[in-house]
Amino acid sequence: MNIYKMPDRNFISLLDSISSDRELFVPTNTQEDISYKRWDNLGSSAVHFPKNRLKTPVKTFFFPPKEDVSRFPEDDLNSERDKRAIFGLKQCDLASLGVLDQIFLDDEIIDPFYATRRQDTLLISSDCYEILDGCFCNKVGGQPFPKGGFDINVTKMPGENDLLVEIAEESTLAKTIYKDNEELFEPATEKLLEKMSSTRSSVEEKLEEKNDFFEIPEDVENISPKHPVWRDVAEDCVECGACTMICPTCHCFQLYERAEDSTVNRGKVWDSCNFKGYSRVAGGANPMKSLESRVRNRFYDKFGRFYENHDFYGCTGCGRCIESCMGEIDMRDVLKEVSVANQK
Repeated sequence: MNIYKMPDRNFISLLDSISSDRELFVPTNTQEDISYKRWDNLGSSAVHFPKNRLKTPVKTFFFPPKEDVSRFPEDDLNSERDKRAIFGLKQCDLASLGVLDQIFLDDEIIDPFYATRRQDTLLISSDCYEILDGCFCNKVGGQPFPKGGFDINVTKMPGENDLLVEIAEESTLAKTIYKDNEELFEPATEKLLEKMSSTRSSVEEKLEEKNDFFEIPEDVENISPKHPVWRDVAEDCVECGACTMICPTCHCFQLYERAEDSTVNRGKVWDSCNFKGYSRVAGGANPMKSLESRVRNRFYDKFGRFYENHDFYGCTGCGRCIESCMGEIDMRDVLKEVSVANQK
């Protein structure tokens, strides 16, 4: 294992070194919230080591809410090369990139804008050592610490000044960073490695206990759009779209065009399957006109359709949708009701 011990002060030096080569985003604790900010001129005291995932989904770095993708008659728009690094990602964030990669890095059709951003971004993740009320990554194949998908992972344990830093074996960039900053790394002690293992197990046990009231149901598609379970959810839903916008894996978008003098720009903007016009086609036909059918579609896509095609869920269990819902809809409660409906 490429795991090393690193004092807190050395980690700040490592971040500073990384920022000399690329734009670095780090979590900072403002009066309102913990959010990503550019490292430039922040100062080491402003860097926050997150106990759990941030509210901002990592997709905003790779799949922005709005962007221009082409221009007519001369298409001179290219995906810009902009080397970046993001610190503070959690396992659910890395898992969300696995979902987005399946969509935007498909073998046949590749989104060049997404691909360039993925290639040019260094991912620095960290363990969760506290869980939020809505977290349920353990139910969708995850755990509260990364096992892969990162370049560098950092483990901070309560009561310890030293961190454990793991360099991903498959990351050439991370290995280069290690070699360039080797003086900042120290051999990991057996005591720290054991504490990391016990801390991870403790957080995992708390997560299992919190979510022991439900399981991910099989055959979500078997539940008719007219079943009362979808009606009940639809009655609480205000169709604001917050759950899909804050979701790290929701990837629906629409294209639009706008004229500027003699040029026409084509843009891409996030869309939501919760919106009534989402599935409307020419002539006004709408196969998902009812809110119940759109609610069902979202759950089927996350826990049915995506799994059928890719062998893992389209949900990371981050709980952002639970946290942001104006109708106080808890996805876990809905999944529990679907499981009951499947047994009848």
